[in-house]
Amino acid sequence: MIGHTWAETLLRKHIRAQQVRHAYLISGDDGIGKRTLAIQFARALNCTNPGGTGEFCGDCRACSLILQGAHPDVYELIPEEGSATIKVDQVRDLQHQLVLSPFEGRWRIGLIPDFERATESAANALLKTLEEPGEHVVVLLTAIDSASLLPTIVSRCEILPLRSVMSETILEMVRTRGFPLDQAQLTTGIAQGRPGWALRLTEDPGILDMRVERLEQLSQLLHSSRSERFDFVEGLLPRKDDLETQRRNVLEVLQTWMSIWRDAMRRSFNPTVSIINIDQVELIEKINQVLNSDQVHECANALQRTQKAIDHFANVRLAMEVLMLDLPFMGK
Repeated sequence: MIGHTWAETLLRKHIRAQQVRHAYLISGDDGIGKRTLAIQFARALNCTNPGGTGEFCGDCRACSLILQGAHPDVYELIPEEGSATIKVDQVRDLQHQLVLSPFEGRWRIGLIPDFERATESAANALLKTLEEPGEHVVVLLTAIDSASLLPTIVSRCEILPLRSVMSETILEMVRTRGFPLDQAQLTTGIAQGRPGWALRLTEDPGILDMRVERLEQLSQLLHSSRSERFDFVEGLLPRKDDLETQRRNVLEVLQTWMSIWRDAMRRSFNPTVSIINIDQVELIEKINQVLNSDQVHECANALQRTQKAIDHFANVRLAMEVLMLDLPFMGK
């Protein structure tokens, strides 16, 4: 784990005091470390050589199998291939597994990442397990925000809200992986307090290359005609991709663009303030030279509306075409 020491300490305390709750909800932004914390907790719960401290050894059969996703008492539920939602039948299958006695560990553990993707019927089905948990059952849920879940689900969970990790902590982690200071600072800024994102950036340089490409596309769109913008949307949504792939790719593009507009808003109020995209100063300064602060703010709002609409399964093509009309035109 990188950061979130308070959450690790709390979970260790529950194990040491033999006061493990039957349901935990770990919330926070994508890449903040929710699933990682859940996996580490599952390892600590079923470790065969814990040393009595609430820790896990990392070397025993249980620790190794849980990390590999192969432990017979730990079940991770994810959407079926090609689907964006967690369905009621999947939850019922999980429930059938959890009612059995542990096969070789102390606990039967159900892990459901991104539970905001559960249908309402799936969420209601899980309530039975949360209301009448088995003696050796622990359910671990993760979600971006507890407000996105049914209140009846949230009220039955111990909630662990993960916050942004200090930039200094992430920068130190990136530097230990051999990155020069300027690249480490850029990676830390892009991660925005999310250690999971920082790790992805260090492990896959292609993500940074894709980011630069997306920002170049944004720059071009600000100087493009309406028809050129619609052509861009057409190219962004290849027909060979299923709807969930299109949706996921577009949300990643919008997240990258949003970081530029946030930087532009910061600089519109304070030209000396630090920014996330330290390699895009020219683009950010150009935006603030052509657009006033109200226009910059309105564009950021338009991006946010589009993200929210697509996140709630609006028509991706239509949402992006509306955004193309909302983007300001900065001249040829």
